Amino acid sequence: WVYTSCMKTCLWLTLIASGVLALAAADSAAAKEKLTTWVDPADPAVAAIRQTGEQLINRVGHMLIFEVDRTIADKGVAKAVELMHLKDLTLPKPVPGQPRVTAIKRTSLALRNPANRPDIADQEALELINTALKDGEDVPTLLIQRLALPNLPLEWRVYRPITAMPLCLKCHGPLDELKPEVKAYLAQKYPQDQAVGYSANQWRGVIRISLAAPEPAPAAKVK
Repeated sequence: WVYTSCMKTCLWLTLIASGVLALAAADSAAAKEKLTTWVDPADPAVAAIRQTGEQLINRVGHMLIFEVDRTIADKGVAKAVELMHLKDLTLPKPVPGQPRVTAIKRTSLALRNPANRPDIADQEALELINTALKDGEDVPTLLIQRLALPNLPLEWRVYRPITAMPLCLKCHGPLDELKPEVKAYLAQKYPQDQAVGYSANQWRGVIRISLAAPEPAPAAKVK
């Protein structure tokens, strides 16, 4: 009787525990779903977010292309690889009344620098683009994501897909076509490098701009 009673009790406790774990998993999944929300870039309510993010992405993209081109011409491809992957992108100063830029990031599903690893919200953006490409659908030129993390201010993210331009293939192209000094540098600095084997205009990853709520405008002076 004691053995049977114990078995029944253990079974009952197991069922309760399973139910609790299932509910916890469901709650966790539901909570995760609420963390990120995709917003239509055409929505007038996010016009300032889109404008700030888009302008900065354009500026960053043009700057990187210019600096890579100049460094290759002056110092060679290997030095350009070194400088670009160690580059720290400076955040613009806050402008009163405008969304405040809190981060600039480049990330991908095929990483070179582990420091650029996507977080959960980045991964969601990358998978969305990757799925569209696999399904033969149009890839959005701009994505806007609202991120609500517990105990943190609301964050907005603007993503733009980027492709491997012909210039990029000097260090991201097929491995057997890279210069020996480039391969040597990558093998030494990034032994787990996945960011090779690209062809011209192939999707490479995203540039992401993170933004916070606008800075408060200065109070009007009382005459």
